[in-house]
Amino acid sequence: MKTQAETEQENDSKSTENQNHFQYSILNQPTTKKGPIGLILVVASIIASGSGLIFGYELANISGALLQLSTEFHLTCAKQEIIVSAIIMGGIVGSLSSGYIIDRWERRMGIVVTSCCYILGAVILSASTSYAMLMGGRIIVGIGTTSGVIAACIYLSEVAPPDRRGMLVSLTEFMTVIGVLLAYVFNYTFSRISNGWRYMFAIVIPLAVLQVIGIFFLPPSPRFMVKKGDDEKASLVLKKIRSYSNVDDELANIKSSLSNENNYNFLDLFRSNNLRMRFCIGFGLAIFLQATGQPNVLFYASTILRSVGFASDSTATLASVSIGLVKVLGTILAMLLIDKVGRKTFLCIGSTIIVVSLIILALLIHKIPMQFTDICHYPNHTNRWQDNITSSMLGQHSVAVTALPSRTDFLSSVTKQDNMTIMQNVFSSPFTGSPEVDGDRNEPIPPVLKWLCLCSLLVYVAAYSISFGPVIWVLLSEIFPVGIKGRAVALIACLNWALSLLIALTFLSVTELIGLMWVLLIYAIVSFIGLPFIIFIVPETKGQTLEEISEQLNQGYNRTPICCTTEHIKRLIPGIFRKQRDGEHSIWATDIQYHTDGLENYFGDSTL
Repeated sequence: MKTQAETEQENDSKSTENQNHFQYSILNQPTTKKGPIGLILVVASIIASGSGLIFGYELANISGALLQLSTEFHLTCAKQEIIVSAIIMGGIVGSLSSGYIIDRWERRMGIVVTSCCYILGAVILSASTSYAMLMGGRIIVGIGTTSGVIAACIYLSEVAPPDRRGMLVSLTEFMTVIGVLLAYVFNYTFSRISNGWRYMFAIVIPLAVLQVIGIFFLPPSPRFMVKKGDDEKASLVLKKIRSYSNVDDELANIKSSLSNENNYNFLDLFRSNNLRMRFCIGFGLAIFLQATGQPNVLFYASTILRSVGFASDSTATLASVSIGLVKVLGTILAMLLIDKVGRKTFLCIGSTIIVVSLIILALLIHKIPMQFTDICHYPNHTNRWQDNITSSMLGQHSVAVTALPSRTDFLSSVTKQDNMTIMQNVFSSPFTGSPEVDGDRNEPIPPVLKWLCLCSLLVYVAAYSISFGPVIWVLLSEIFPVGIKGRAVALIACLNWALSLLIALTFLSVTELIGLMWVLLIYAIVSFIGLPFIIFIVPETKGQTLEEISEQLNQGYNRTPICCTTEHIKRLIPGIFRKQRDGEHSIWATDIQYHTDGLENYFGDSTL
């Protein structure tokens, strides 16, 4: 007669054996073939990532439009704040609603719906005759901004081959940066035309229409087809988007994984230990993304540079061009190398450099007397508007706009004649100095200090551009199961927007209370705290299929550290996995997976 303890031990042993057998059958599928990206996949990536292009444009075009809107509609400071903030309201609503559409109606349909929001919002904005129409248009555009980027990232992650997935998903971030830069080109162009703000809003309509048309010619997500039970169509899609014709192994891998993930619902994100763990990873990444403080620090970039001696047009223009160029080049570098270097490596390198550059910048600010006054009472309207331009252009795409709402009060006193001068200065020299800022100085700033300040700012921007900017959205599109991926990523995006809004609304008051130096040091400390989270918690997903990633997270959450191992490896990795057989694929082939007792105790049983 077996005791109850012996019976439970036998059941646990059988459960572990079955779990290991399922993992063995999944992970020992033949390695996914590698090859060049086909033309169809290239076209699909460009069309889908067009959501990022429109997103970046919509974030930045309000800066030029407000110059004319403030005088034409006699907008008060409060109304200007609300108009700028309306896109955040729409973004939060869009985040909450887009997940259901993406999971139920397919990823491509999510992109179509968001493009329609862009079109409708742009039509309302360009035809606005009242403040209410401006508000409505901005909210509708905001709904599309978040939803479009989420749908595009998820779609690209599911059609891309494992060895190119990071590059194709991060293409959305690159297109966002390009969209921001294009917005300022059009802002400058249309600022010279009467009612130019209408053209600024309307220019996005043909782009969105082209995207809607193009989406219907793109292949659907093969994983979504399997989820809906259409295996034959999924096989045809895989043959179209892969450079090889034998896709049976990949299809079998997808089916094996989805057979265990079909019954997830939204509440499982909070009820299941394993999915709750994945949600904590995603939300933790969003928190540490905000902890870099890049949008708010970049808002004061021109003030910092003016204060350290960049007062002439030539040097100021060079500084602004350098920052913009570094932003673009950093994103390109991450896009090209993310599948070779790895997600965690980029995050660790970026976080370390961000911490060092923030500390250096804080120490430089401590050495140089600086004056920070309330933005609403800033004495030089032109320079303050340029600060807004810098913030939107260089901040990370999901939160850049949040630096603007509380900083547009000065516009109510800008005359129509001022608008032309302001916009010309914005385009030609965003860092032009003002004697009023430097009036209290009795001694010139040593050249070495001003160049160190600029260099630290450039390094800070570059570090963000190769790490948090593109990498986080790649990881979010990879770590969640197919069945609830849309809703999970949408919820994290919503929390990210809300958190960025909270930080933006409190930044000025905190800066006035403790000083910018201490604010930067706080950002540096929190970013440093994020390093252990990245090293020990965040999984490395490079080179793995989405099914392998999900299985890795299911099985006790084995993680890949950068340069350490533990004595628990033999206990955590079954014997059948410790020896690699010829022709078999294992996610431990190149990296050692390990676990710590602390995390295991915290999350408890990781099985679903």
